[in-house]
Amino acid sequence: MRRKGITFGIGLVALGLLFLLATGDSQAQEKIVVGYQPYDTISYQVSVNQELGLWKKYFPKNGEIEFQPALQGSIIVNNMLAGKQQVGYMSIMPATMAMTKPEQANIRIVGSSGMSDGMRCSLLLVRKEAPKFKSQEEAIKWIDGKVVASPKGSAADQYLRMIFEKYKVKPAEYLNQSIEVIATNFRIGKLDAAAMWEPTISRICDLVGEGIAKIVATGTCVNNPDLGTIVMRGDFIDKYPQLAEAWLKSELDAQLFLLEPQNWAKATDMFAKYATGMPKKALWYSIYGKIPEDVGGAKEREWKPFILDEKVRKNMVDVQAFLHKEKVVKYERALPNTIDDSIGRKILMERGLKSPIGYIYGQPPEKVPF
Repeated sequence: MRRKGITFGIGLVALGLLFLLATGDSQAQEKIVVGYQPYDTISYQVSVNQELGLWKKYFPKNGEIEFQPALQGSIIVNNMLAGKQQVGYMSIMPATMAMTKPEQANIRIVGSSGMSDGMRCSLLLVRKEAPKFKSQEEAIKWIDGKVVASPKGSAADQYLRMIFEKYKVKPAEYLNQSIEVIATNFRIGKLDAAAMWEPTISRICDLVGEGIAKIVATGTCVNNPDLGTIVMRGDFIDKYPQLAEAWLKSELDAQLFLLEPQNWAKATDMFAKYATGMPKKALWYSIYGKIPEDVGGAKEREWKPFILDEKVRKNMVDVQAFLHKEKVVKYERALPNTIDDSIGRKILMERGLKSPIGYIYGQPPEKVPF
């Protein structure tokens, strides 16, 4: 898929743009780039923001934004550290890695794009021929000595590391594979188990998808919530606080749109425009569908804190401590000036809203409108 002459690998969209900001009597130019993951539910509201043009309500009339897609949060981290992106959407693991590299850039977590009790990217999948397990623990014990994969540096990787530690299982191989490669290897029988994220899970699993894999455990087995974060470069916030606020205002509008059931089908059409090749049934189910209770599913598929509330902050502390113990990051605690949701709190107060701003309760497969 091509737009404005820009091609993204497997057919995603990159929209070019430029920000012209008045500074006194002169004009300063600043190119604002938003990094997001169209193949990840933590970025779905960015697709809505693009399609509805919500950001235009709050930005200068001559302002433009480039929406730059990526397949994994670690890619966005690298771009932000290099100064190529100012705003990014990612899970808590890559966000933690980003904000622990002060020698490269000051990266700040400024808000949440969504949270769940491990229903989104803390999901353990096994091949379709695997036995029927009586519990999450039985399923986890089965992967001992098996071939397991995840995209390293992702929330799914973090989840599997927690499983390995808590249940003392050791796979025969733990492979670093992208979400596409994992899906392919399940199809051809080269994987026993894996962890990745929605919507690819809904696409390949047996609830509404191909049936080449099945979910056998969620984040509840290791008390590991899923947390999507909104991160910004500190120099962008400090230099253009009004633009940081403008973006978060449009983000709030997009989240509220996603929460309304009457918008779910329309929103899915928007996701599909950017997650090219992904069936709408899988896209819808990945955010609005129910994970069965017998594999650890919860009533709430996810909720939207928007700000960094107490539960979000606890998860951030726990994840950083775990990653430090695993020698993934060198700091056990968050560095000063890396966690700041003051802009988001101001916006909620002005709107008369409280966190969380809403919940999504998972719906059964027969409710899928596609």
